[in-house]
Amino acid sequence: MGDKEILSKKLDRILKEMVKYSFTLGDWGKYSWIMIYLRNDRYNARGFGVKPSEIRRLESQRIFKSCLEDIYFSKYDYTTYSYDIDFNPDIRELSENKIEVKSIIRNIETLAIDIYNIVVNSYLDLSKKYKKISIYFRRDIPNYNKIIKEIKESTIVEQSINKKYEFYEFIDQYYNKIIEEIKKSKESTISGLSIPKKYEFINIPVFMFTALKEKKTEPSYPNYYRFSFIVYELSKIF
Repeated sequence: MGDKEILSKKLDRILKEMVKYSFTLGDWGKYSWIMIYLRNDRYNARGFGVKPSEIRRLESQRIFKSCLEDIYFSKYDYTTYSYDIDFNPDIRELSENKIEVKSIIRNIETLAIDIYNIVVNSYLDLSKKYKKISIYFRRDIPNYNKIIKEIKESTIVEQSINKKYEFYEFIDQYYNKIIEEIKKSKESTISGLSIPKKYEFINIPVFMFTALKEKKTEPSYPNYYRFSFIVYELSKIF
């Protein structure tokens, strides 16, 4: 089985795991992000979503940090093979389904790193540093079976992101804000001076998978869900 076929199967599996994760979390899972930060000997992951009380506000305007809440933090050490996960104790759905949610999260993280390794080895410049993975899932209806049916009728497409400094919706909602702060800073590179140290390096999206409807005409997003998987490069900002 070639890398393309393996990649396709793993992307399909991770999408279905994200659906399970979303529904297991109930209202907390309507908008779900999982971020994985890679190190040489370990990885750290963070799952977060939109507070149910803030969903209406989110859908009526831009994303605000105050709408988001952490769902879990995890870490895996490759030297000791140890895995630790901490859940948000205020989310009832987590306490009621802790074992199931932990299993789903481990499956997602394992699949994500497998996909990351295939992408880096097959598509990206191995001399660069790729330190972050982002997975995003949104469900637009409360019917699990309809989403699963639409997934079977959809396709996951790949895209190399060449315009590194362009903002992409749902990839990093804080990116524009960071750029604007740099431009306003007295140390801005616009005037030939140095970038403030906290912004010297940033994770830039370089490769993305996204789900689209399979159509002969212009492709469009699925009706019932959104999904994206992004690999980021640790890069100087300018």
